[in-house]
Amino acid sequence: MDTVGISIFVTILLLGVVAVIAARRPWADDLIRLDKHKKAMRSKYHEEDEVSIFLTQRTNYLAQKLAQAGLEAKYDQMKVQWIGATIVSGIIFAVIAYMNMPELAVLGFIFGLVLGAGGFVGYIGHLAHLRQQKVTEQLPQVLETMVSSLRAGSPVIEVFKVLAETAVDPIRSEFKRGLVSLQLGKPFREVMGEMAVRIHTPDFRLLTAAIFISQDVGGNLAEVVATIAEAIRERFKLRDYMNALTAQGKMTALFIGSLPYGITFLTYLISPGYIVPFLNHPIARIVLFALIIWESIGAWILIKMTTFDV
Repeated sequence: MDTVGISIFVTILLLGVVAVIAARRPWADDLIRLDKHKKAMRSKYHEEDEVSIFLTQRTNYLAQKLAQAGLEAKYDQMKVQWIGATIVSGIIFAVIAYMNMPELAVLGFIFGLVLGAGGFVGYIGHLAHLRQQKVTEQLPQVLETMVSSLRAGSPVIEVFKVLAETAVDPIRSEFKRGLVSLQLGKPFREVMGEMAVRIHTPDFRLLTAAIFISQDVGGNLAEVVATIAEAIRERFKLRDYMNALTAQGKMTALFIGSLPYGITFLTYLISPGYIVPFLNHPIARIVLFALIIWESIGAWILIKMTTFDV
């Protein structure tokens, strides 16, 4: 690797270290608060429309994933961590590439940036998926409580109050937040729309649409909600049945996907002299990296072929 390439790599490495240190400085939170205050003051003196007392829900991808994961209040902190994780991942992969193949140091840094940014968002998405699963499992019981309250003649705000007190987390926190918004005077449709963004499940969207239609055209809302609750329970039964039928296919996909890695590892343990010359060749490493990517894509396709959304 020539002197220019080494200089570029060292410069990128130092900039990354400086950026990580700056992101973790104690005054990072103060800068964020000052920036938010400056934006608030700017909107206060330059905005001619009526100022709303309600917080505007962020609509970007990261904010929606954090809201679905129950981490919306930590948006600024998570954003800083996201940037830090991206830079650190790029530096780590650049160092690894430089120690093995110096000519791929810059490529390793770029790959590390992409992997770090995507990995952080994927982790948030995984947390959101787990939370959405819990909410979906709790929804039928919540709907039954809602049906009982509606049949007793309770208004919507009382239904939210009952659910905010009797339901279990994480769905209780969503109804508690909706109750506070309703008590402050926020329109019911806006409250349900925001809850549908945070509870990103087809069942809750179906409930929201049913409530809106019942408000527009009339009808027995309690019976509609009871029908939705029964449909959700039947869908759960069908989902469990399909999972039982496709369990063998999923295990087959997992076995086929892990078989090449297992054979390579066993070959390395049994006869290192047979596999080490291949691993030490620069072109072979690139080919091996491409094969791992294609093998991962193939395993993902096999898993998707045996996964059904019910």
